Amino acid sequence: MAKKKKATTGLMIEEERYIRQKAIWGDEGQAKLQQARVAVVGLGPQGVYHALCLTALGVGNVVLVDGSSVEPGEMFLDMNVPEGARAEKYPDLLQRVNPQVNVEGYATNLASRIDQLALEASTAIVDTTNSPRSKEFAISFGQERNIPILSTSGKWGYTKLMMVNDPTDPANLMSMFEGYEQDPLMALAMCGPGAEEVKKLILGEMDSLLREPVRYRLGDGYRFGFLKPGEEVPKPDPKIYQGLSALVKGAGALGCWGAITLSHMGLGRADQVDYDVFESHNANRQILAYDGIDELKAAHVATKIRTMSRGQTESDGINEMILPGFKPARQYDVVFDFVDNPYTRAINTGWTVTGSIPMISSGALPNSARWNVHVPGKTACMDCIMNIYEEGRKAEMIRRASCAANPDPSVVMSNAIGAVNGVLDLYTIFEPEKFGQPFNGEQTYRATTPRRFGTSPRVDACDCYGKSTPNLEITPEQIDAFVAEHPHLLTDA
Repeated sequence: MAKKKKATTGLMIEEERYIRQKAIWGDEGQAKLQQARVAVVGLGPQGVYHALCLTALGVGNVVLVDGSSVEPGEMFLDMNVPEGARAEKYPDLLQRVNPQVNVEGYATNLASRIDQLALEASTAIVDTTNSPRSKEFAISFGQERNIPILSTSGKWGYTKLMMVNDPTDPANLMSMFEGYEQDPLMALAMCGPGAEEVKKLILGEMDSLLREPVRYRLGDGYRFGFLKPGEEVPKPDPKIYQGLSALVKGAGALGCWGAITLSHMGLGRADQVDYDVFESHNANRQILAYDGIDELKAAHVATKIRTMSRGQTESDGINEMILPGFKPARQYDVVFDFVDNPYTRAINTGWTVTGSIPMISSGALPNSARWNVHVPGKTACMDCIMNIYEEGRKAEMIRRASCAANPDPSVVMSNAIGAVNGVLDLYTIFEPEKFGQPFNGEQTYRATTPRRFGTSPRVDACDCYGKSTPNLEITPEQIDAFVAEHPHLLTDA
């Protein structure tokens, strides 16, 4: 039974903003988030994207501490940042994303005792600077006031996050980043894990707090390990990406975070496919919906990409449901599978396998994310990894036969992690000599394991590409037969 569509107004229904989160931690948990006060020290890319995640999550009071000024032409998402002190200009922009959050700004670098009072009464402090001196001040204040501290820094090709468990540990200061300019792509890669740890601190999930540092590195080799001594990650060749055309299937939570990431990578084109509109109960994680409730997702996100990339990346919105036989008008060099429906994922797999098109697929659950890179001749296709054709058809028959239409639990952090990491693996497809070969298997993030990131490798690539794939059409007769055989799988709302 299809769900009823509500009357559209174009206005955000604030009462619905956190529905999907409350399905995980309830009204009590959301109230704890709304009562919390989190200080973000530093408004380089590392701080801006951490603040964005925390704002979307619904942390009631976000405090921005930064003494620098806005640079000419600086943008936040698709918004121009006015001239002046960053700490004074970003609060209004963040509150456009979530008006329920109080965002305060203090134009200081924690250089004096009075400046450090901006951190007073914080539930947690996140120092996102590349300055050991700033981190030293933040850690000292947090230790004195018994406030938990997270430390994170980044530069091109490498970023790191750690909980300050031992205030005397010099590793907290991240001196290897001192003097380097922060990079927006690395900041995007770490904002989800950082916000997840803040959430745990607020909700009292102390047993699963971060014990070991989290790292992300580009370059050849293991993605989640140390940067080698003296290693400088090479820069991508912009000409390669200017010539690329990507199709992004799904403009929801994964699609929004993917769009933000792609806007920093200089692709020539990144078109969006989606048939749905933005709804209020999705705005907590579909970041680009902040001014697009009831608008068509594909067209809205396409407009955002053109603006966020400063016109460098062309993008068209394709308002179409992905069904068997889907065939876009253009040819694409790569496809991003950012849907949350297994049946649609199966269709995407079949189309790219038959056409021998590289595909990057990401998925997210409340406490985990995964991403796979599927490249002809180099990695296995999704069906060889997930049995997606059979599982997708099964899920779709259950959906069509069931009346249940409740929103699934979902949060901003895991969607950011899945999408950003997936998009960054684009470099392995088109410049493997710099960034390593595409990973054959599954890469994962789990919020509750000691090591947050992990891999499940496969040995061999598959030989499915260029061959025919199963017919994924589903008839009413097939649904009836499935229901008769599996009545226990159906739910009724």
